[in-house]
Amino acid sequence: MSTHFMQWLASASLATSLASIAVLLLRRPMRAWAGASIAYLLWACVPLALLATLLPRGSAPAVVAVMDWQAAVAAPVQQAREVLPGWSGWLLPLWAAGALAWALLMGWQQWRFRRGLGGLRRRGVGTWQAARPSPALPAVAGLLRPRILLPGDFEARYSAQEQVVVLEHERQHLCRGDLQANAVAALLRCLFWFNPLLAIAWRCFRHDQELACDAAVLARHPQHRRDYGQAMLKAHMAALVSPLGCHWQVRHPLRERIELLARPLPSRLRARAAAGLVAFLALGGGYAAWAMQPPAAAAPAQAALAGRQARDPVALEAAPPRYPEEAARAHINGEVVLLLDVDATGAVTAVEVERAQPAGVFEEASLAAARQWRFRPAMLDGQPAAARLRLPISFRSDLDEGEEGGQ
Repeated sequence: MSTHFMQWLASASLATSLASIAVLLLRRPMRAWAGASIAYLLWACVPLALLATLLPRGSAPAVVAVMDWQAAVAAPVQQAREVLPGWSGWLLPLWAAGALAWALLMGWQQWRFRRGLGGLRRRGVGTWQAARPSPALPAVAGLLRPRILLPGDFEARYSAQEQVVVLEHERQHLCRGDLQANAVAALLRCLFWFNPLLAIAWRCFRHDQELACDAAVLARHPQHRRDYGQAMLKAHMAALVSPLGCHWQVRHPLRERIELLARPLPSRLRARAAAGLVAFLALGGGYAAWAMQPPAAAAPAQAALAGRQARDPVALEAAPPRYPEEAARAHINGEVVLLLDVDATGAVTAVEVERAQPAGVFEEASLAAARQWRFRPAMLDGQPAAARLRLPISFRSDLDEGEEGGQ
């Protein structure tokens, strides 16, 4: 189980990294062409790529290599691909320790942010005000109970028009589901704490989130551009912030946000076309991440046919098929390919002929022998597992004297 999880973690890290690189390259051109809101939507490609790695790809048949019957009949061997063989024993505890450390760090930051607010009093529906001024406010916080949090000096710091746009900014965060998006981003940071690219993507994601919220406010209040810019200039730079919350002004480049106020809003037609392009990119990226995953094996192991001189009696019990007398007298050679189902005990539970050349000559002898065979079972994660085997058997009439049977 741990090996499979580490394999998935490596695949998921690669998929999210490639999606993050694509978004980092496209976010600025998309913002210039279609606006900040559309550029922010690009970040949906990252969790979609992660989800795509969880989808099954179907199954691929296990294939057995053709071996010589005169060597020995070997036991089934594990087919599951190995990632970093021998390391999974300590890689999983190391990853778990890092993920737990990141979760504890974010929990501590959340606790420190809440403690720094002091007492809160209800100011309106869904709005609370701190007892004292706080550089981390205004903000929205609370994944289960979202709240708009205002500083104690909110009325003194902002004019009436500025208060309108500040409150609209925080309401837009709630309407757009930014708190839930932040929770998903925090989960990705904990899962892939070892990936420095995700740290860069996190900062850019939060910046694009604020720019998108600014654009949404301006779309609703285009006459308040000046008030909006003045409110930004009055905000404080904060250090004690909530990792899951949305803050009015923390470390986001203020100059870029001010410059955005002077840009005209994109046309509705362009915005819709860009949204369609983003949806295409997100679905295409998800499909690419899904296609990168190897197909699940129909059987957990593959077998190799070796020879009747097997020296390990515990590993197998397999007598070669008897050469049909009429075929031997006529010096007829041929090959039969069998499909065998071997259970976790090593017993053959089902056998069928996939191909025979020539037809109707060697099938009966091959089936009769295969039903008596016994294998050492395949191993999956240290446990015996069932397997489906494709087993070619060659029949040659030019055997040494005293030797009979299939090859």
